Amino acid sequence: MLYQTLKFYLARIAASLILIFGLGFTVLFFLHEVALPNVLFDDAVIQWAIILVCLFFGFIAYGMVGEQRFFNSLHFLKNVPPQSNPDDIKNQYENLLSFTYSSYFLPETGKQYRVLGVLLYADYLLSIGDETSRALNIYVQAFLQSPRDSRFRKPLLATLNQGRELTQEEMDLLLVMVQQEEIHDPKLTHFLSSLFLKAGQWSGKVESLFLSALEDKSELSSKIIQFALPIYLAHKRTDELALRFYLFALKYSVKEEEEIKCYLAHSYCEGNLAGVAPELHQKCGEVFAGLSSDQQAEIKGRSEENRISSKLKKIKLFRREDLQDLKRLKVEMGLVPGRMTLLRQGLGWGGRKVLSGFKWILLQVLEGLVKFGYLSLRAKLVCFAVVSVSIMLVLSFTELVSKNKDNLSSLTSIPPSNPPQAKKEDRVYTIQIAAVISAKQADKMIQRLKKKGVEGLYVVKAIRGAGGHWYKIRAGQFPAKDQASAYANRLVNSKSIKNYFVISLPKN
Repeated sequence: MLYQTLKFYLARIAASLILIFGLGFTVLFFLHEVALPNVLFDDAVIQWAIILVCLFFGFIAYGMVGEQRFFNSLHFLKNVPPQSNPDDIKNQYENLLSFTYSSYFLPETGKQYRVLGVLLYADYLLSIGDETSRALNIYVQAFLQSPRDSRFRKPLLATLNQGRELTQEEMDLLLVMVQQEEIHDPKLTHFLSSLFLKAGQWSGKVESLFLSALEDKSELSSKIIQFALPIYLAHKRTDELALRFYLFALKYSVKEEEEIKCYLAHSYCEGNLAGVAPELHQKCGEVFAGLSSDQQAEIKGRSEENRISSKLKKIKLFRREDLQDLKRLKVEMGLVPGRMTLLRQGLGWGGRKVLSGFKWILLQVLEGLVKFGYLSLRAKLVCFAVVSVSIMLVLSFTELVSKNKDNLSSLTSIPPSNPPQAKKEDRVYTIQIAAVISAKQADKMIQRLKKKGVEGLYVVKAIRGAGGHWYKIRAGQFPAKDQASAYANRLVNSKSIKNYFVISLPKN
């Protein structure tokens, strides 16, 4: 799965990069060198548009092409003409299945498409009666994806009934067939029971199959009892399945009849199945009733002793890890709230409290307005005057505080005292083009002005009265004001700048 995922993303990244470096640079070269060779413009928007288009075709369109190829092939194989060469059709199906492992699909998507191909492939193999090793493998895949479809089960059963020794996986496959059978089929139960008897196979799932065969009164019932009864008695089993088997065994002449009756009678006296399987408990009671009084008394005594010892025995069912798993399972089943549920409940409770607080404030305001409406005209005028004076005092205090802050900032930003006014010939003139409040804006503006041919650009940082700094963008230094104005007018005429003003500065 990891390999398929890496292949999926690496292929798309590679396709996107090829488009960006191939198509993208070609488009930019055509715009700058062929279509608009003498025009200077910012192509950042065009570059981003090219990148987005290449990513679309490299990621989304690439996957759309793969899906379209798959469904085109699948549609062609849905209507295979009877006269077609089977080998060619099977090769096309094999290529279709291998295509689902390509870089076009993520693992889960490829698996979904592969299931569609496998089911269609299995239908075709059934139509031509193919029972080769590869065909049986396809039947297994189709059965596992659609276990209720008996068409795929029949050729597998025919193959497994050839008398050879079955592997563990083949045994498991037979058990899955039994579990997925919607309607109980005595013939299938009889057939599978015979296979497991031949193989000497025994497990919990096989045990249920044998019990079904006994309930159907299969011809193999006697052999099943001869095979399974020693296993039950060797382990001294008294669980529900074992008791059901013992009841069937009593219908046949077995030498362990007395031992079986003791197990059944003991289970009745214990009473553990009275609420779980009442019918089975009643049948065990019938067996107990058929015993002699001495046997009944002895069994009752042993059952009472076992009951007392069970009460005194301390049984530790759970480990710490088991308790954690139990807590997780309770949360998943919704028996107790999880952390996210508690968090949502807490947020909901807080939201409701805040909302109720707002409602209370709103109701108090509305109630105050209602009470204000019942006041006399004189009281209303007095209230209005008090509120007006209070607002004026607050505004005056705020303005006074802001002025004090401005005065303090202006005092801290006073430049050092300059010498007496310099002589006229000791000054230079520069052009100020703009002033911005951040260095980033200043850098962007300088880059834009340089592209337009403005030379001698520099930035002067100065303190703002309202806080922060000014970044003043200036150009050139000229000995005369006329020269600075002439240079600035040329920039305006060439549309490099829009506004300016000339500043006189002392020589450094």
